[in-house]
Amino acid sequence: MAINLLLDGGWSADFVALFTNNFNIICMVCLAIGLILCAIECFVPGFGIFGITGIAFCLFSIVFMLVMGGTWRQFLFVLGIIIIVITIVLLIAIRSARFGAISRSSLVQNKTSISVDYSTDNDKYAKLVGKIGHTETICKPIGKVIIEGQTYSAITDGEYIDKNKEIYVSEVDGTSIIVKER
Repeated sequence: MAINLLLDGGWSADFVALFTNNFNIICMVCLAIGLILCAIECFVPGFGIFGITGIAFCLFSIVFMLVMGGTWRQFLFVLGIIIIVITIVLLIAIRSARFGAISRSSLVQNKTSISVDYSTDNDKYAKLVGKIGHTETICKPIGKVIIEGQTYSAITDGEYIDKNKEIYVSEVDGTSIIVKER
């Protein structure tokens, strides 16, 4: 019985009708445009106009085919074409992102957004512990201090320190310089 369904001419006639019937040709053109746009979306970062338009074209081609009298076999052919093409494009995109031209382009980040020579100056701030300076502005609790001729943004432990008062660096927490009045 299953062999008769395959050999009864229905499958082949429906497949040929996909490319010969005027309405089905419109469906196949819309499908091709949709698949091309979806393929472009695989190589363009983000989910944007190419992906949305491609999906819309693919859905339109299926709906249009069914509305214009397409058979369930034609629907299965179109659905199969969509699945196969998108799978192939995704495999190519993934392979290219790992080993090919895309891996060498700016589309794929191989490194972090911070350059290798970037420094947070934590070491420089850590050397300030115990140093003496004076306030340039009022610290309530954040203000500007001058230590060894260099101006820094500093924070107190919640206390209020007037302008031009002598301070010392009690600790450094990351890039925060914590000062106390001397």
